[in-house]
Amino acid sequence: QVKETTQSVFTSQTSKLSMAGARYIASVVGLYWFVSISMVYLNKVLMSSEGISISAPLFVTWFQCVVTAIICWAAGKFSETMQKRADVLPTRADSNETTKGHGRTFFSQFPKTEYKATIGWRVFPLSFVFVGMIAFNNLCLKWVEVSFYNVARSLTIVFNVLLSRLILGSPVSPKTIACLGCVVFGFFLGANGEVNFSYHGTVAGVCSSLFVSLNAILTKKVLPAVDNDHWKLTFYNNVNAIIMFLPLMAYFESPVLLQAIHEQFASPLFWSAMMVAGFFGF
Repeated sequence: QVKETTQSVFTSQTSKLSMAGARYIASVVGLYWFVSISMVYLNKVLMSSEGISISAPLFVTWFQCVVTAIICWAAGKFSETMQKRADVLPTRADSNETTKGHGRTFFSQFPKTEYKATIGWRVFPLSFVFVGMIAFNNLCLKWVEVSFYNVARSLTIVFNVLLSRLILGSPVSPKTIACLGCVVFGFFLGANGEVNFSYHGTVAGVCSSLFVSLNAILTKKVLPAVDNDHWKLTFYNNVNAIIMFLPLMAYFESPVLLQAIHEQFASPLFWSAMMVAGFFGF
């Protein structure tokens, strides 16, 4: 009887933990969907809506990189400060002993961020791909309707398999090839059925898919350069992107940006939308 009671309690606790884990996963997935969909609509408003938008997708992307880099730096500084405070906290209220790593917070995952040119150069190939990925992504969103946006970028899985085969030598089964054929067929079917079809937007979507796949593959190779820390890689990627976007903006968008000085740049609504999009992009 005691054994049955113990087993019943253990089963009940396991069930509760399982339910808590399921709720946590569901909340994470829901938050991801909310942020992703919000990002799409915010970027579309910033680049295509009258009164708020600016016809400078590279500038919008550059600003989001600036916000992300600042958040990574600020979170790293805050984490460092919290860690220093934790290091001098006593282990007990009646003890003079101290302990390191006393308690963990959300910011504990962020490392101290400082830009080193040697590491930045090692990350540069990935940053080049990263710039192509986010630039073509926003160009695609500017030129196509939101309803067609995901169709235009639906070839990512195809490029994932293709590049994994060419670069990593991963095997591809006939069933995988058949599934990829369905994806390609669906892409052309969606493109053919689009009312406001944009050739430039579709090409930008395909290029974005290609760079997304390259980004995933190169990330694995570059991570050791930043101590296998994804947040540190995010910081270096965005700082490199900030630098790389500057000549592109100067060449392609300088007239638009100069014209926007007394228009969009003077609008609090514009900057509010830019800040929210930058935060969601982080």
